[in-house]
Amino acid sequence: MATTTTGTTNFSSTVTADVKRRVLDNLRAKYAHGPMLGPIEGEYVEGTNSFTYVTYPDFAAATTALAEGTPPTASALSISVDSFSATQLGATVEISDLVAKQSKHNLVGIAAERLADNAAKTQDVLVREILAAGASVFYGGTATSRATVASSHILTGALVKRMVEELQFANVEPYANGNYRAVISPRQAGDLQRDTANGGWVDIFKYNDNGVLEGLRTASYAGVDFIVTANSKVFTTAGAGSANVYAALFMGPNAFALNDLQTLSAYLVGFGGDHSDPIAQKAIAGWKLTFGAKLLTGPGARLMRLETGATYG
Repeated sequence: MATTTTGTTNFSSTVTADVKRRVLDNLRAKYAHGPMLGPIEGEYVEGTNSFTYVTYPDFAAATTALAEGTPPTASALSISVDSFSATQLGATVEISDLVAKQSKHNLVGIAAERLADNAAKTQDVLVREILAAGASVFYGGTATSRATVASSHILTGALVKRMVEELQFANVEPYANGNYRAVISPRQAGDLQRDTANGGWVDIFKYNDNGVLEGLRTASYAGVDFIVTANSKVFTTAGAGSANVYAALFMGPNAFALNDLQTLSAYLVGFGGDHSDPIAQKAIAGWKLTFGAKLLTGPGARLMRLETGATYG
């Protein structure tokens, strides 16, 4: 277990006479893989760490004529169940009394802020990996697999329209505003902006403050609301010629289930807070939660992944 001390790398440079009483903000991606995508809640299985989501598939059309005076053959309901488990996660930061005393920065406050970002990032990445592992996948350009996606197989307006068509053909309902949603990389957004094909998306990638996706840069095109984040899924060097492959996630509501068994909690143990610190030598900040997610496929996939290259990727 590591503890931040006066011997920590670069600590000495923070206590020079002319040190600025400010810590530079970190550059962070927006975290998009969560509630704004409209997940559904699973049903908790009492006494376990599991959740279930149950659906009853529709019947096929009844196209056989009835025999006069004879009732049709009875059908049984089919039951489809998706289940997933919740996992407990957490992180802590320890700060010694000497480093807190000598530093001109509020290290406990800085640790708390960084831990808050760490908790949000952890949830976002884990949900992203689950969503990006779905089996409904399409490829840009002439690619037929991830390994054949080249950097020239970029996201275009035509591909966006294709994904809308595929979602509609699969009977996936749009969100309340009539649009689907897609999480894409800034690399893909840039290529979409530069699409000069007839009917492409040229110079209309505008900020669209419709109140639906507050806090993230969004735009609408061809029936899709786009969420642009540098934390979108990238299959690094997995394409042709070691090209990076970018996963655009197109979906309707209820495409996945998301639940927490133990809600996110923050903790701060002050100096001398317990018997393991009898002479008040360290403070500990941390967070903990237990949650899980599952891409729902029982009634049919509501999320489709489009893998493309990128011009500047």
